Amino acid sequence: MPSSPKQLTAGLWVFPSRSMAYNAGVFLRDGQALLIDPGPHPDETDEIAAFVAAHGATVAVIVLTHSHWDHILGPERLPPVPLVAQARYPETTGRDSDGIVRQVRRWEGQHGHPRATPFVIPQPGQLIDDLGELEIGGARLQLLHIPGHANDQLAIFAPDEGWLWAADTLSDLEIPFVSESLADYERSIERLAAVPAGVVVPGHGSPTDSLADIAARIAEDRQYMAALRAMVAGALAAAGGVEVARAACAGVRLKNDAENHGAHRLNVESVFLELGGAGDPDLLGWNQKDLLDE
Repeated sequence: MPSSPKQLTAGLWVFPSRSMAYNAGVFLRDGQALLIDPGPHPDETDEIAAFVAAHGATVAVIVLTHSHWDHILGPERLPPVPLVAQARYPETTGRDSDGIVRQVRRWEGQHGHPRATPFVIPQPGQLIDDLGELEIGGARLQLLHIPGHANDQLAIFAPDEGWLWAADTLSDLEIPFVSESLADYERSIERLAAVPAGVVVPGHGSPTDSLADIAARIAEDRQYMAALRAMVAGALAAAGGVEVARAACAGVRLKNDAENHGAHRLNVESVFLELGGAGDPDLLGWNQKDLLDE
């Protein structure tokens, strides 16, 4: 059964999933609704649709914060409405389409969600470049490009209510998953740090309305990425290979170490390649071939 939605501000509700500590969002204002990454389970998407109807609202737009498979499952179960994503989304989904479909197929099989028709990657009608704006019932929401985890990732900020939907960043459960670029992720954290948010919702993890907690999440992610960069760069300076980099990074502090150990290994390998280390990208890091089959 879906979890109960939690109201965080006058207009924002978060719908926590029973899987992956995943969060979907609904923002309501004057009879209009913005949906954020609805899903991932079919009944959870249905619950979001029923919630909007029960509040006498109409879905005006859906924002897909990025193109990773778990964030794009919902639109197919909802009536057609405008979809918004970052400008790199079409290229990225084209590049990664086979992997996305495989991930969806595997996850749905694991959770007993049979399909009558194949999954089709949703395509947005509106694309946001570096900075964009949406109006929902008179409220103006800012959309910010925050690459690093995904090259097409967007955050959403509501200045009048002070909430920041941080997509797959600023989690209390996950380390930064540097699956695209460490340099981009470092810049994105600084961009998020400059947002005057009083409420932060990560794509996976617990929302927070504590300014101290928000600052701590930013600081922890900064420290992790600085250590990751320094240790991998040190290994490369010593003419070491990826095994040396892995060993150098073995002592880096991780939140929820057991759960994040595998992601940390992939981060180390990806950053090793990003900083100029020699290795086969089909065998190392987040983009390695057949990662799904591990």
